[in-house]
Amino acid sequence: MRSKASSFVHVLSTRIGIGVYDEAWFDYRLTLFSAITVPSMMAQSSQDFIWQLVVDKRMPPRARARFDEIMKPVENARIIEVEFKTDFRKVIVKSAKAYAAEQDAEYVLSSRLDDDDALHVKAFERLQTETERFFAESEHEYAAFSLNVGCMWLPSHARGYTRYHDSHSLGLSLLEPVDAARSVYGYPHRELKQRVTPRGAYVRGIDGNQLWWLYAAHTIADSDKGDGKRHGHILNHQHGYSVDEKLIEQFGLVPEQVARLREVTEPTPRRATKFLSLRARDTEKEIKELRTKLRKGPGRLQRVHLRRKLARLERVRVRAGSRIVE
Repeated sequence: MRSKASSFVHVLSTRIGIGVYDEAWFDYRLTLFSAITVPSMMAQSSQDFIWQLVVDKRMPPRARARFDEIMKPVENARIIEVEFKTDFRKVIVKSAKAYAAEQDAEYVLSSRLDDDDALHVKAFERLQTETERFFAESEHEYAAFSLNVGCMWLPSHARGYTRYHDSHSLGLSLLEPVDAARSVYGYPHRELKQRVTPRGAYVRGIDGNQLWWLYAAHTIADSDKGDGKRHGHILNHQHGYSVDEKLIEQFGLVPEQVARLREVTEPTPRRATKFLSLRARDTEKEIKELRTKLRKGPGRLQRVHLRRKLARLERVRVRAGSRIVE
């Protein structure tokens, strides 16, 4: 039986352009990141969390220099470098477990957030309060928390509308025993509650009339289909409203920084960026398999063949993440 005094650590994880080698893509994404996501995390009323930011080892130099500069004031950040997109979950779980061991914690509360979105300044305080309630009320070993109400927002036009989603990715969180932790990213966000409930889990949807998240829509979002429909839906929504200073300040954003987003032209993608984070994952798998074969010490001719094939696949992988925008 779990101890009533169970302790936990809170870990937020965010991808930053893993597998992307287009400086122009980073120009806009880092503008959003610095004006939206970073201020929101720095303004959280509870700073009792670490923020794991996972970047590509080969992030373009100019983008990496800008990213490092943006992150300088963030004291609770841990920047982790990876080579492949498929390394993401493995490294965040390993890092979270190490942090839990440092703090002598029995549980990990893992949360997710993209690099272009924001959470209400009291979001993490509420998630941590709900976790304490779980320890007091439940004998289950797992808990899932979702922030159900938020704003779909078009920064380039300062327009938005309120949306309900009972398993949105923004701020979605999973509490697990350290030894069994696989992180909130171990499940598709839409399926998280359905997947953990059968094993026995405490599930809490957090709603009411509070806007808990601010979802930024733009032309190079990982969910954008490239048809302009999402922009039109937000601009013309019958219950739409102006996303003004009073609203964005609830998320810790600085009005002057957000106002500048209206002056920056959204980039034009060469093709739809929907599922960009999944692009070339099969190629990554082939590369890893070839490297394993090379480590086994094949004969000279086979080694030459494998290295040529490996070099070709590396070029394919880099091309998939290059020239994304015009």
